[in-house]
Amino acid sequence: MQNFSLAPDGREFNLPDEEQSRIEKEEVLKITEEQRKLGRKIVTVQGMGFVGCVMAIVIADAEDENGKPLYYVHGHQRPSNRSFWKVPVINTGIPPVSSSDAEVPEMFERCVNQKKNFRATWHDIAYEVADIVVVDIQLDATKPAFGEAEKGYCDITHFRDGMRTLGQHIKPDCLVLVETTVPPGTSQRIVKPIIEEEFVKRGIDIKKNPALVAHSYERVMPGAKYVSSIRDFWRVYSGVNDKSKTLARKFLSNVLNVENYPLTELDNTNASEMSKVMENSYRATNIALTLEWARFAEKIGVNIFNVRDAIRKRKGTHDNLLRPSLGVGGYCLTKDPVLANWAMKDVFEIDDTLAVAVNSVNINDTMPTHTVDLIKEEIPELRDVNVTVLGVSYLEDLGDTRHSPSYTLVRLLKENWAEVTCHDSYVEFWAEMETEKVYDDLDEVLPEAGVVIFAVGHAEYKNIEPAELVKKCGTKPLIIDCSNFLSDEKIKQYLNLGCKVKGVGKGHIKNL
Repeated sequence: MQNFSLAPDGREFNLPDEEQSRIEKEEVLKITEEQRKLGRKIVTVQGMGFVGCVMAIVIADAEDENGKPLYYVHGHQRPSNRSFWKVPVINTGIPPVSSSDAEVPEMFERCVNQKKNFRATWHDIAYEVADIVVVDIQLDATKPAFGEAEKGYCDITHFRDGMRTLGQHIKPDCLVLVETTVPPGTSQRIVKPIIEEEFVKRGIDIKKNPALVAHSYERVMPGAKYVSSIRDFWRVYSGVNDKSKTLARKFLSNVLNVENYPLTELDNTNASEMSKVMENSYRATNIALTLEWARFAEKIGVNIFNVRDAIRKRKGTHDNLLRPSLGVGGYCLTKDPVLANWAMKDVFEIDDTLAVAVNSVNINDTMPTHTVDLIKEEIPELRDVNVTVLGVSYLEDLGDTRHSPSYTLVRLLKENWAEVTCHDSYVEFWAEMETEKVYDDLDEVLPEAGVVIFAVGHAEYKNIEPAELVKKCGTKPLIIDCSNFLSDEKIKQYLNLGCKVKGVGKGHIKNL
């Protein structure tokens, strides 16, 4: 096994040895002592991923009425080959994630280098000194069969390990606030029992000192409003007991914009956990509905997006109708219905199923096959056809590729023996497709393209002039619009340039 961690930009960072572990422990203890003298509570954020690292700077940026920081934040990242690089990068004041939100780099610089109340570490001593631990470690759903989400399950092995680590280190009066999206029942039936099991091993009386566990999910959108989606948004929370609720309410009130976005307290953590997965199941089902109608619209010569706009004019009841696209990506909508369905059977042992929610995942997961079908309506044999995919992230103007539908699209195209080239200025390395090079220069991906797929709505792509694209291609490529990224005016220009154009839900193109 390699003894270094490789950052996305190619830099290598050596994993810590025993001596470095001793030095790091002393550093964390020294910093903690200094901060306690300043009257600050110590918060440790477990996991420096897309949510954890930005939640950490939101906490570190929280101030009292005199403009002084309320908390000192240790950002904890396990010292693994895959992610250890985040620790030294964060400690220079550079965020470990890319985003179009200018607040992200500004806040990292401010909290790390100016306020000096945020620092990343890999040492577990950060849990021993914490007054509050915010849990932001990954918990995913596994879908073993494509298009059969009902067979999905949740492997909580690593999550359990993380909770056991907390039980082995935290103080009895430390609040554990779970932000990770988890199956209903997790806080009460998994987190609390594991922590208390470790407390007993340490000789802690759990009747006098029951584990303090709360749950409050985020709704993070790592794009142009990355920070705001965490700080300036309504939060739901609850706790496994009254003290947990009280501590959670005080902490969240200190770090979030609760004046404009008040907190909602639910009866118990089962309810708050259900709130998150049900919310995302609703959105996944909403999108699945529009995808079905998009296919209908294509067959009868209708622009589904105009239909959607007309429906959304009815404010308060219909204005939240979502749009069809290449498919659904990201960390939440692709898995949350599966987590809930799994919890029903494996956590609560209920013999039932969440059929509508799970079927929505199947529709959304298999949607990229529809884009391939659109291409094959014009080019039945894709062998050796040069296909350029514009966008591999799951959302416009950010570099997050987790569960991106472009992954399925590229895989299906390659199964049809197409020659695929991918472009995305936001993605330096496509972790889910390590062997697939992602270019950041359109001049390298467009020449000789027989098909150009507008897969993601990055602003860069929406600003491409049709004549410019056709000139770069040197061909008259088939243009595929996956989610109304092209206006009718631009579609007409492509048609006048001799290109064929097809789009998801855009049956009206044949009439232009």
